[in-house]
Amino acid sequence: MPNSPSLVKPIGAVFTPLHWAKWLVAQANLVRRWADGATVCDPTAGNGAFAYALMDAAITTGIEVDDEMLSRLYLIEQQPKFLREFEAGFQLKYQRDFPKRNLIHADIILSNPKRRFDFLAGNPPWINFNDLPPSYKEATKPHFLEYGLVPDMQAVLLGSSRVDLAALVITVVLNENLEQNSQAAFFLPLSLFFNDGAHSGFRAYRLKNSPFQVCHIWDFREQKIFPDILTRVGAALFQRDIENAFPIPYKSLAGASWTSQYAAPIGESTAPLSISVKRADLDDIRAAVPITVRADQKPRQGVNTCGANHVYIFDQYPGHLPNLFVFPLLTKECFRSAISKPQRFILLPYNSDTGNPLTKTELNQYPALCSYLHLHRQALENRKGSLLGAWIKRGIWWACLGVGRYSFAPHKVVWEAYGKHTFAPQVFSAFEGKPWQPNQAMHSFIPCTTAQEAESLLGQLRSSHIERYLKSLNVEGTCNWAQPGRIKRFLRFAEPEPQRNRQLELV
Repeated sequence: MPNSPSLVKPIGAVFTPLHWAKWLVAQANLVRRWADGATVCDPTAGNGAFAYALMDAAITTGIEVDDEMLSRLYLIEQQPKFLREFEAGFQLKYQRDFPKRNLIHADIILSNPKRRFDFLAGNPPWINFNDLPPSYKEATKPHFLEYGLVPDMQAVLLGSSRVDLAALVITVVLNENLEQNSQAAFFLPLSLFFNDGAHSGFRAYRLKNSPFQVCHIWDFREQKIFPDILTRVGAALFQRDIENAFPIPYKSLAGASWTSQYAAPIGESTAPLSISVKRADLDDIRAAVPITVRADQKPRQGVNTCGANHVYIFDQYPGHLPNLFVFPLLTKECFRSAISKPQRFILLPYNSDTGNPLTKTELNQYPALCSYLHLHRQALENRKGSLLGAWIKRGIWWACLGVGRYSFAPHKVVWEAYGKHTFAPQVFSAFEGKPWQPNQAMHSFIPCTTAQEAESLLGQLRSSHIERYLKSLNVEGTCNWAQPGRIKRFLRFAEPEPQRNRQLELV
């Protein structure tokens, strides 16, 4: 686990409470395996919770841990401080020494010891790639590529920056530290199984030269396993050198009881897992007939100002700015009431015909707009992000993200994509000749050229299996509820006819 001078403990370190380490040891029947001769290793040992869990469980079940048995227990840890603390704590608790040769100081990714064990158990560090310290980010980039977790370096810079370090650690240790056909059990962020895009590489279930199987997944739902972690927490049992198969046995915790379910992807094999008590329900969703739309009707998120809402968004109509660039902004009130009068407005310094930001020459033709933007120039130039940075480097520092020709379509089928429990799309047609603008990840939409097309698409979306699918992902109320990638799985994109395409160019 990498160091960070700004933090008390290493980046991504989430120490496992002993109670839950014992729980995972029990699920894997690990004490019996250990007693029967298996070598066991925690590859990201931290404070050694799994070693303590094994010792305590063995003692509780009346198994005598002799020196030979103890010699088959290993810890790998990047922080020598944690190894020293474990060694002292182990001696104090059990009145015996832990074998020094079994305490391995190594970064499991950058300096893997390449030793193999019969079983791995642990809790790898959890942190998005994008949140790693710069030096560690650079050092681990090649490994994300090497293990197929991202398709190319460009993907690392874009959406795959959300890939979790835990995905890399698990893949590395299964490949480098686990004996063939052997098993491993880990606590992990459930985003590895449910997040769209970023973790599709992990869901290929491949090592360098062999597959691995997800044998079982446990979903802790509302149970707090780690007090400071807000991410959905789970655990999984893996076995290397076996092709993955669906459905995966899946259990969800509700109160003190576990519910048995099935997990399988809808669509491509690397898609997020859907969950159902009945296997037939997953088959029904998978068999749904896709909705045909034009190639230019991909689902989109709304406008993203990249932290500059105070510059672009207004609670009242900004009469001091050219009307040509001011648009009604969708808010939650628009989805709750039949009243379609905008509550907020957004400034988009864009050419609505091309969907591109105004050029410097075009901007200078509107003195009031130019003056207003220059007033906020420093704040706009200081915004972060790879895609936005490309615009800023070209001198177009007034650009936003999530804006294109689709933003200026006269009709949109829009749904609330963030934090909801129902999929309820609505049609929003232009207000006083100005197309409504969805707001960042809060809303997603499909552009339409006519009201008839929008109403037809609305009916198809509402009568589809989409809400049933979203609920099967167990993402109700989260930021990932109905983002574009999820809806895209229910669409089939037809190539536009040449004449139709020419007409669109004139819009």
